[in-house]
Amino acid sequence: MQVVELYGRESYLGSFLEKNDHLIFHTFPYKQFIEEAFSCRYQLLSAVDNGGIKTIFPFVDVRSKIFGNRIISSAYIEYGGFAGDEKYVGPLLDFLSEQYKRSHDVLEIRGGIAQFDSLLAKHLIQKNFYQRFVLPLADEQTIWKNIQHAKRKAINKALKEVDVEDVPVAEIPQLYSLYCRNMRAFGSPPYSKRYFESFYKHLVAKGMAKVYGAYIHKKGEQKLVAALLGFCYGDRVHILIAVSDPRYQQHRPNDAMHWTFIRWACQNNYRWFDFGRVREGSGQFEYKQKWGPTVMDLPSYFMLWKSKEVPMVDPEKHKLVVNLWKKMPLPVTKLVGMPLRKGLGI
Repeated sequence: MQVVELYGRESYLGSFLEKNDHLIFHTFPYKQFIEEAFSCRYQLLSAVDNGGIKTIFPFVDVRSKIFGNRIISSAYIEYGGFAGDEKYVGPLLDFLSEQYKRSHDVLEIRGGIAQFDSLLAKHLIQKNFYQRFVLPLADEQTIWKNIQHAKRKAINKALKEVDVEDVPVAEIPQLYSLYCRNMRAFGSPPYSKRYFESFYKHLVAKGMAKVYGAYIHKKGEQKLVAALLGFCYGDRVHILIAVSDPRYQQHRPNDAMHWTFIRWACQNNYRWFDFGRVREGSGQFEYKQKWGPTVMDLPSYFMLWKSKEVPMVDPEKHKLVVNLWKKMPLPVTKLVGMPLRKGLGI
């Protein structure tokens, strides 16, 4: 067996992925998206045996003078981990440890394909910081009946007041402006505009992602008041970013966009609508729950190297940082947001 990094051999990787369960972060277009958006190296480590790929492991070497050095699979998305034959997981973990234990604090593997959970729990420290909501998709009528009654009324109202359409690449400036204002209101650092440009270039253009927008007619023009970004790959839609202009919340644009996206997923034979990770007790938890999805654990796994404990967010410090961020000038948040996200691996 050899451990090698896959560089530009997209067809070689594609042959492996056709035969194995995997998610979007195992693909070459996703690698291109992340590398261009974050100016980083997105590695696809592979175990090769008998002339073929047996198992792959995507990760980013995240280095920061403030937050430390970490190997994260997969940085900048809530999921990560292996695809392929389970018996090669141990050798790949040994390889990573040998390569990085002297220079890095910790290995973090975010929840991914469930078949590897029990194996990772044996080798690594498991933490359940987050959960996720996943909606099994059937016909539209069944999905509609399972949505909370008040939510159905809100959707019907919203669809009469906003138009939901694909956001074209030409509207990235408007989308990014809306996104940055929302992120400051959330108290969270924003991605750069290049992130969205790369998202369209490598994923949307290849049918692997979609961007819906909610528009309101104002003074003879269409105004973008909300946007919903999601991966569309394999058998699932996976929501990535949802933003909206609070001045138009009475029109319920988020409800209109989510239902339009769910309906599109049903019509295009997707099996799952993944709302993404969430913390219980948060406003997002309550919002997503009303769509009738199943709540599932989203474990993370850690191997400690130089670090003596699993990195965790202090709730009080996090609350303080959020409140401070909300008060920062918008141009400053745009300037420092991406470097912060890159260093944090989020």
